[in-house]
Amino acid sequence: MGNIVSYILIAVLLAGMVALMFVQGSRQKKAQADYLAMLDALRPGVKVKMASGLLGRIKEIREEAPGFKTITLNIGEDKNAVEMTFVIEAVQGIVNEEAINKLNAEKKLAVAEKTVASNIENTESVKADDVAKDVKTSSKKKSASKNK
Repeated sequence: MGNIVSYILIAVLLAGMVALMFVQGSRQKKAQADYLAMLDALRPGVKVKMASGLLGRIKEIREEAPGFKTITLNIGEDKNAVEMTFVIEAVQGIVNEEAINKLNAEKKLAVAEKTVASNIENTESVKADDVAKDVKTSSKKKSASKNK
């Protein structure tokens, strides 16, 4: 009886492992299909991030041989622009420029708000210092007039 339970337990564990392998395989296939769809969607003018970490704007996509594509990227701006050629598989993802611009705008707004708050605090502390000086000055004048 004990041997039957052991065999059933082993069979259940093996079935679980096989099911897990199928689920993991389907996830990998979906991720690969998404990646290939992203590569097919690339067009000149799109900003991309390379696997090396470089950011650049696609200038040109060429098919060197069947199944072998290269992209030419403009890296840098204006006078400092450099063109580099990569295999298309080196593209890690498309850069969402709208999201980056929104984040940069939010950062600038936060810095501006801190600056304004800091200026208000400095103004209030100056006013408090002025009041303290005025109080000291008036008390000195009163004590000087009493001494006369």
